[in-house]
Amino acid sequence: MSQFGIKSLKEGLAPEERKQVSRMYWRTLAAGINFCYSRFMGNGFAYALMPFILWLYPNEEDKERKVAALSRHANYWNCEATMHAFGVALIASMEMQAAKNKDFDVASIEAVKMSLVGPLSAIGDTIFWVTWRVIVTGIALTFSLEGSIIGPILFLLLYNIPKWATRYYLTFLGFKLGRDFLESAAKSGVIQHIIKAASVIGLVMIGGMVSRMIRVPLKLTFRMNGIEQPLINLFDGIVKGFLSLVVIFFLVWLTKKRIKPMYIVFGSMAVCILFRYIGVF
Repeated sequence: MSQFGIKSLKEGLAPEERKQVSRMYWRTLAAGINFCYSRFMGNGFAYALMPFILWLYPNEEDKERKVAALSRHANYWNCEATMHAFGVALIASMEMQAAKNKDFDVASIEAVKMSLVGPLSAIGDTIFWVTWRVIVTGIALTFSLEGSIIGPILFLLLYNIPKWATRYYLTFLGFKLGRDFLESAAKSGVIQHIIKAASVIGLVMIGGMVSRMIRVPLKLTFRMNGIEQPLINLFDGIVKGFLSLVVIFFLVWLTKKRIKPMYIVFGSMAVCILFRYIGVF
């Protein structure tokens, strides 16, 4: 039997652990629950982990550690839905280590979590969204074009059943790999290198997101040597995407001032509408 077979992955787990991981799997099906643009799938991540964390900290004296664990997972997370289960399970294994060892560096949990977003999304999107979805659509269309109800039913079954099965497998794989790896890594001291690497990857990924997702469509111009020049070119001449960086640093500053995310979202919308109306955008 392969060491990565589902039975092998369940071996070595206590009955209560298996129960909690299975419960985690069912909750990962609600990956997009309460989706919002300040956290993306962060609420779904916290929802999947919540029963597990409550199980890790059953005593009243651990209330502060329990609250801290729940709070650090109600932040940004964005991942392809199937690979989301692997990320949740791996982070759950880290939370278990943190619960057992009070000296565990909990900063590594958030660092590793952020580093998983890019790779897991790339794998999941390539396999399920780009490849498998297109194959299944081609199969289902042969029936749908003939007017058969089998077409849409076949699409739903062929697309979703493999995803659900894969998600179940990845939940136990992520938990088992994470637990075994973290135990050996803690003994060898390699965990500090992982924290550093994960932090760098996370910062690079956030920088890439800023350049791709934040746009400042400035329409103002100025005259130079008798020629109209877009003002945006002046800023981009300093640093490409300079205004995008200014916007993101300003929003970060607002969050540090404890301004509620909804105020920031609606405030940004109001400013954009106003600037569009007066011709700035």
